Amino acid sequence: MTPHASDDAAPPTGRAVAPRAAEPPERFWAELREDLARYLPAGPGPHGLRATLDAMTEYGFIATAIYRYGRLCGRIRPRWASLPPKLVYHVLRIFSELALGIYMTSTSRIGPGLHIGHYGGIYLSCTIGRRCSIAQGVTVGYKGAGRSTHPPVVGDDVYIGTGAVVVGDIRVGDGVVIGANTTVVKDVPPRHRVVSAAVRMSPLEPIEPPAAPARSDPPAGP
Repeated sequence: MTPHASDDAAPPTGRAVAPRAAEPPERFWAELREDLARYLPAGPGPHGLRATLDAMTEYGFIATAIYRYGRLCGRIRPRWASLPPKLVYHVLRIFSELALGIYMTSTSRIGPGLHIGHYGGIYLSCTIGRRCSIAQGVTVGYKGAGRSTHPPVVGDDVYIGTGAVVVGDIRVGDGVVIGANTTVVKDVPPRHRVVSAAVRMSPLEPIEPPAAPARSDPPAGP
């Protein structure tokens, strides 16, 4: 059964989604190129300088590049040599959070080919696979009030719609589509669509026109 927004019970003991295989080693430039390709015009063939520059100035790509730079800083050895680059990263992270409204924790593991179509109100603290798409106002992370010990694990080719919330120690399978304003707190099998409860509409009570004030006749003369 597909999880709905009203499903707030504890996840089932059995996993509906198989654990993901071990992630390949991270490669900064290769992953960044795959990210950039998601913002270029569709279709084969080389793209001109104008299209490339336009793609590089997309807010989603800028925020993703800052995240990948933070991951790169965490791999610098010895650790003392990483202090100046990490300082630069923290300044860029604050810029991304305040100016772009996009925050991806450096502890997240986000696969290449990420596409953020619209900026604003996006918080990611999780594991995400390859070629995923995220709209504005999305939160993917720990469940609040300390109710989860691990963040979500999201598969490949997943779309997360506007205002969606994916929280808790859950797994979202490959090819899943999560609809707008949907809260997901349970495992989702691959190739499923997750939507919130159906919208309910009912007619409003008709507005009665205000009653006209009673008209009083002037007193009769003598």
